[in-house]
Amino acid sequence: APPPATAAAPGAEPTLFSAPAPAAVTAPPRPTRAAIDADPASLLHLLGLSSFRPGQREAVQAALDGRDALVVMPTGGGKSLCYQLPALASDDLTVVVSPLIALMRDQCARLTDLGHPAVMLASGVDAETNRRALDDIRSGAATVVFAAPERFASSAFRSAIAARTIALFVVDEAHCVSEWGHDFRPDYLRLAQVIADLGHPPTMACTATATPKVAEEIVARLSLREPERVRSGFDRPNISFDVLPFDGEGSVARKRATLVAGVTMAENRPAVVYCGTRRSTEEISVLLDEAGMNTVAYHAGMNAEQRSLRQDAFMRGDVDVVVATNAFGMGVDKADVRSVWHWALPSSLEAYYQEAGRAGRDGQPSRAVLLASRADLGRLVRFIQQAEVTPEQVAGLVQRLRHQAGAEGVELDAGAENDRIALAVAERAGALRLEPGAGGRLHVSLNDGGLDRGRVAQLCRAATDRRWQSYRSIEAYSREGDRCRRRQLLDHFGDDTPVAPLGRCCDVHDAVDWLPPITVTAGGRKARAAAAAAQEEGPPVSDGELAPLKEWRRERADGKPAYTVATDATLREIVRRKPATAAELLDIRGIGPSFVDKHADSLFELLAQ
Repeated sequence: APPPATAAAPGAEPTLFSAPAPAAVTAPPRPTRAAIDADPASLLHLLGLSSFRPGQREAVQAALDGRDALVVMPTGGGKSLCYQLPALASDDLTVVVSPLIALMRDQCARLTDLGHPAVMLASGVDAETNRRALDDIRSGAATVVFAAPERFASSAFRSAIAARTIALFVVDEAHCVSEWGHDFRPDYLRLAQVIADLGHPPTMACTATATPKVAEEIVARLSLREPERVRSGFDRPNISFDVLPFDGEGSVARKRATLVAGVTMAENRPAVVYCGTRRSTEEISVLLDEAGMNTVAYHAGMNAEQRSLRQDAFMRGDVDVVVATNAFGMGVDKADVRSVWHWALPSSLEAYYQEAGRAGRDGQPSRAVLLASRADLGRLVRFIQQAEVTPEQVAGLVQRLRHQAGAEGVELDAGAENDRIALAVAERAGALRLEPGAGGRLHVSLNDGGLDRGRVAQLCRAATDRRWQSYRSIEAYSREGDRCRRRQLLDHFGDDTPVAPLGRCCDVHDAVDWLPPITVTAGGRKARAAAAAAQEEGPPVSDGELAPLKEWRRERADGKPAYTVATDATLREIVRRKPATAAELLDIRGIGPSFVDKHADSLFELLAQ
């Protein structure tokens, strides 16, 4: 690969471009605060963008005005821009809390590249790097800090950020604060107190999977003050949703054949296949390997290094398919995933939509395919029954804790699902307080007084009802064959906007004729006459035309995810326009001054061949 471009020395002749050399391009200055206040869109060019997506302007404006905000946007809907733009507008500190290590790493690098120094503190980062990050926070050298929620257990970290003026405190994946939700994380329980200790700076809570009930819980748990509520709509119009039923004799063999046939289609890769157990991830990974796919398994039984290596290989494009439990996905911001398959039913429609939404973040046609069977429904029923919590269990748990806990309380593992729900019920009944402990454990402090048995019984019924509601929603989605899948998803999240797919909608409206006919019978209605409409203007770009640019992108990424250099959509537009100057490059969506500074020279050399 050509060597990276380097900046010319002051006063020297420009060397960034090949002859005839235009003037060197530098990042444009940040607009004045008055200009930003007049129009927040004046910042967009710093990110190589020209317009807001739905909801982004309102969220950015709330942050610039110093107001709290609850931002509910679908996966891939542009939540990160809602706090990145306000961060670019301020020299004060923006704190972003997220459990998504890979995503934080990418965003940290991007903001730093834009001349807005950012640091990250998280587990897995070496002590020296964390120490330098703290120094940069204290000195004011860093204007954005990305932190995993467990970092707030560190008094040194809390002191470092408390010494700065905080422009914005961001809680990403805010649904993790819900004890009833599918993604509860004990470390999120600390954040409300952290926000209060910091004087309640403007706070933005972001999530993609909040039903109206969970949204209200987020507001209450984080003590948001009359927040601006931004809901951009939950539809992912570029994703088609298919449910393929497999029941009766030979159903497992047909299910396997369908998965192999679908994943081996080039148009469906890269792909993610979600399984319900660690064992099935290994079995399905072998199945796809034998079919010629470059596949890895991923689950919580692997150590952190194994998981990181496999995730990085997928992000770089060295691996076509990841077969995983739900341990995979949070923080995986791979833009060009073409299909997401569910070998087993997830526990809720929220979990399903979050995982399915990892397809097609680049806006290109993608698929979400659920391989459904009655056996999966039976497994979910058994899981709910085993996790059911009774008032007697809660009373017994509180009694045991009173014997175990001293004046300082007691630390427990989050434990099995029913233990976690029992603790949540006891807390809601006023018997104890839950706080995050060390290593992802829960710290339990007992309150004085007896246990209100009537209140406990009410809470136990509510917890069980909530789990059955989750079951009924995923059961209806997987079994009803006469109601639009997309409509079901939008209704579940309280989104009443009309269904408007960009191509195929779902198996209810369109035949599943994209699969080889020997594997399954098309389960939908009459196919629409037109295939998925092209998402970009201009003539189509062939794989052969795109291949040299993809190879160039991979080399320029230097081990990082390829999309951090440019998305496939941007590469296709480069092929169509064949830019020859910096100005022509900057006219392409997704390309900003940072791209020109780093990659223009090398790109122009490639295009000239």
